[in-house]
This record gives sequence, C-alpha cells and structure tokens, in this order.
Amino acid sequence: MAIPQGTKLGRYEIRSLLGAGGMGEVYLGYDLNLHRQVAVKVLRADLTTDKDRLQRFEREAYAASSLNHPNILTIHEIGSANEVHFIVTEFVDGESLGQHLQREPLQIHEVLEIGIQVASALAAAHAAGIVHRDIKPDNIMLRRDHFVKVLDFGLAKLSEAGPNADADTEVLTRAMPLTSPGVVMGTARYMSPEQARGLPLDGRTDIWSLGVVLYEMVTGHVPFNGRTMNDVIVAVLSKHPTHLTTYFADIPAELERIITKSLRKDEEERYQVVKDVELDLRSLKQHLEFEAELEHSSGDDRISAQRGSEEVMRSEAQSAETVVNAGKPTDFAASHARTTFNAEYVVGQIKRHKRSALLLFATIIVGTIAGVIYWRSAHAVKLTDKDTVVLADFTNLTGDSVFDGTLRQGLTVQLEQSPFLSLVSEQRMQQTLRLMGQPVETKLTPEISREICQRTGSTTVIEGSIASLGNQYVLGLKALSCRTGDVLAVEQVTTEAKERVLKALGEATTRLREKVGESLSTVQRFDTPLEQATTSSLEALQAYSSGRTTMAEKGGFAAAVPLFQRAIRLAPNFAMAYASLGTSYGNLGEISLGPRPKQQIPKISILLACISSCTGLPTCRTIRLKCRSR
Repeated sequence: MAIPQGTKLGRYEIRSLLGAGGMGEVYLGYDLNLHRQVAVKVLRADLTTDKDRLQRFEREAYAASSLNHPNILTIHEIGSANEVHFIVTEFVDGESLGQHLQREPLQIHEVLEIGIQVASALAAAHAAGIVHRDIKPDNIMLRRDHFVKVLDFGLAKLSEAGPNADADTEVLTRAMPLTSPGVVMGTARYMSPEQARGLPLDGRTDIWSLGVVLYEMVTGHVPFNGRTMNDVIVAVLSKHPTHLTTYFADIPAELERIITKSLRKDEEERYQVVKDVELDLRSLKQHLEFEAELEHSSGDDRISAQRGSEEVMRSEAQSAETVVNAGKPTDFAASHARTTFNAEYVVGQIKRHKRSALLLFATIIVGTIAGVIYWRSAHAVKLTDKDTVVLADFTNLTGDSVFDGTLRQGLTVQLEQSPFLSLVSEQRMQQTLRLMGQPVETKLTPEISREICQRTGSTTVIEGSIASLGNQYVLGLKALSCRTGDVLAVEQVTTEAKERVLKALGEATTRLREKVGESLSTVQRFDTPLEQATTSSLEALQAYSSGRTTMAEKGGFAAAVPLFQRAIRLAPNFAMAYASLGTSYGNLGEISLGPRPKQQIPKISILLACISSCTGLPTCRTIRLKCRSR
C-alpha cells in the first residue's frame, strides 16, 4: 500500500512515489534537517519481520554505505518509523538504464562510458568484499549529466533464503509464478550460470551480469531469453548468445571479444577481476577516440592541402611519408591512406591547429604502430608452445632516452616468465644480424625484426611503442605473423605518470599473453609484476639492459661490468643485475669479485634472475624449467 504524500518518516517527508519493485516502493523524499531531496526506499513488511534476516541486511547495508565511490549510490541512513523500515539514499535526477534503452538506443561511445563506470563501481565493491549479485539495467541510473550510479549494493542479499534453501533461483521466483514476465524474469536474464545453479558466488558473477548488460546496450536485445523463467535459465546454462555482428556489422571486434569473455559459462575462463574489464573497455574507448581524432584531423589536413599550390604538393610528395589510418579498415595493408608533410607544412599546421597538434602528432604513429586492429586480432590464429618470438625495439616517441632499450628489456623479463612463449635469444639475434650484413648494434626496427623472425624460423614479432600526451604516456604492444603480416594480438594502455610506465607495461604484457593463446592458468601462475621481477627504477633497468646487450657481444663481459654495477647502485635489491654481474666476472675468470647483496633478495627475484640468465636458444626451455623447480 502506497504511503500518502506528506507522511513523515523521522526527519524525511514523503513527496511522491517514484517506483515500485519486488523489494518495496521508492519515494521522493525531503530531508527536513538538511533541506535536500532524497530517495526513500520502504521495504516490504514480509521482508522485515524476521529479525535475523533484518540484522543481516543491516550489516550488508552498512558495508555498502561504507563504499566511497562516485559511481555507487550513497546511502544516507537506515532507519525505521511507525513500524516502517526504510533506507534513505541520495536522489538521482535522471532515469534508469532500462528506461533509456526502452526509449532510444545507445551509441558505442556511450556503451563504453557506461560500462567503464559500472565496472569501476564493481571493482570498488569487490575490493571491499561486497558482491552485488543483481547487476541489471534497472539497477543502473543515468544522471542527466551522463554520470552513472549503481544502485542496491548488498540489497539483493536481503532476499536470500535461509541456510536450508536449495538455490538462489527458488528465492528469486518466490514472489511471482514462473511464467510471470516481471522483475523476476529480468533478474533471471542477468544471472550467471553459477548463480542459476545456486553455487557459491564471487565477483565473477557480477562480471557475467555486466557482460549481459553490455550485450543489451549494444544490440538492444538480451543474450538469453525465453517465455518462462525456466526457459531463461536453460538458455543461460546451455546456449550461446548470438554474435553481435548479427545485429550490427560494424561492431568493434574488440568489444565483441570483451563481451564474449565476460559471458564464458565456466567462470575460470571468464575475466577473473572486474578491473580487467574496465581496463579493456578504457583501452578500446581511447583507441576509438584516437581514431576519430585522426580521421577528423586528416580531413582538415586534406582541405588545407587542396588549397595549397602545386609546388607545395610536389614538395610534400617527396617528404617522408607518415601512414595515417583515416577510416575504418577492412584490410590492414590496403586500408591506410597516406598523408605527407614537409617541414614548412608541418610548422604551418601546428600554428593553425595548436589545440589538436600535440594530440595528433603524438598519436599518429602510436595508433599506427600499436595497430589496434581489434577486428583482425579477434580472428587471428593463436600461437602454440612450439612457436618462437622475436622482440623488436620499442618506437620511442617521447624524446626521453630513459625508455630506449629499457621497455624492451622489461617486456623480455615479463615474457620470459611464460612457460608457453620462447623468445629468440640476443646471441641468435646478433648472429642473424651478421648474416644479414648488419652491425650487431643495429636498431631492431619492425622491418629488421620481421626479417630476423623469418631467417630464424620464428613465427611472431612483438612490436612496441610509447608516446607522451601531456603528462600521460601511451604504451602499445602488437604481435603479428612475420610470414603474413597478420595482426595476432594488440594491447594499448595509458598511464598518468612516468613512474608508472613499468607497471603499465607489465599489465599490458599480461593481457597480450592471454590474447596470443597462453592459458589463463599459466598467465596467472607466472605473472610476477615487472617492478618486483626487476626494479621500479627506469634508470637501473636501462643500465641493466645496456649491460645485457653489451655482454651478448663478443668479448663484451668487461665492458658490461660497470653497467651492471650502476644498476646495482641505483637499485640495491635488483637480483638480475647481481646475477648478470656475477656471470660477467665468471667469464672474466674473476669469480672472487662477484657481488654480494647487502640485503636479502626475494626468492621470486632470484628465480627470475635464473631464468633471464638463459642465452642459448636450444636449451632455454630446459633451463627455465629447472629454474622454476628450485
């Protein structure tokens, strides 16, 4: 029964009914003390008569109220008055996502923005030990300023049955018959398989529900449907959703990959933490924004070029070419429009486009080299444990030399943890360079690396790039077939500070390993963070990288010693630097000069130093397995 307008519940005055659901009614209220609008949720009487369940609900609500996150609805108070139990929250001036989807569809950039904010809210809740269990469009509010608020954290648990209940599904259907198309059906459509079976739940059930919401936002349809709730549950447990491209052919393939991975029926194959969903959605959003900016800027440049003289155009044609992806590609090689700039033209464009020049020219090559060709990578052939990999040098567009060689060394360390991937050793790379008639210190450009890849009988090249956008750094990784040039996997991350570049590189490498075909179990087992595996000091890692390169050259052990010593001075617990310095002294016949760390080095760092000491390709895999068995 609705509460009449003007009724006072404590210091809150009821103004109007906003809506009703299985838990009770929600009213627009007014806080008479603080003079602000609030939302007052009045719980059904039959849900509050059991004191044990009410106390359990209050504990959960208190936990939810402790969450301090901008995308989580703020709980102001839990109280009771006149035998009415209620919860007071902030009032969200807007509409639910469900209401919006009924009114009009969403654009892809809107889908990504909403998904990112919901994932961020869930990440905060999971970190506090709270699983939502009822993520659906009706529990996601969109403010008029496009800000997202997730509702009802912890409230779904109030509907739990007692300890003798067989499954959550029984509780979800208790209020309505199985054939009812109301709230229960809506809940069933977003339940994970483990929730439908009544199994213990963790944060991965929310990841599934978020995947269903993303699917619905993109297509306008739920992935699992049926005439009755039983039909829906059967679909959730046994059927696979229709491909997104069945509804819209131009859906980004990376978005389909994210949604598909979120909807894996086996929770072990799903995203394991919702933070990874957020990161992947952010990366895709950034890529699409960069692509749109490049397309817009390229159009401006083409208009300006048409106004130029024929002499300027001929001069531009003779300048170094910069490949710009100016549209939605259908083939990696054939889809690139080529725009050329001479020095005078570039300066003129920078003067005329000051606001976009930095973003444009810093991201043109990153966007191209990183090759965030999501549609291609989704259908690429995966690697096997018999394939070998060549690492190219990073393309450094920052102008900061500290990244030269450093990021490639960090990527090497991260990939060497993998029992699945085998890297071509530095010695073999240098031998191949000599056969190619190149100096051993030749920069490993993408072209040189691909030739090395072919000559060594390897299958894959991994290229990297870094660029700075103001205070931000954009890192790109791309794995491609050296035989066909096909993109196998791509990863792009953005970090806010120079000090966090190594951490961002480690996170990008982890996701790349999974994309090229490594099993989730080995990725999780052998994934020591880069700063822990090496050092958090870019300068120390750069010195170590230079030492490793020098040591690989013929007779380079003596020259490598001061480089490893510098790395140790900068990072006293850098186990790999100690190991390589000891190797250098050993090869010089000066074992007694070997270093002794002043502090105990973590065992994991010693293990990775053992792994990194492998330089001979034929025996590397055996050596690494022996290292891991220690």
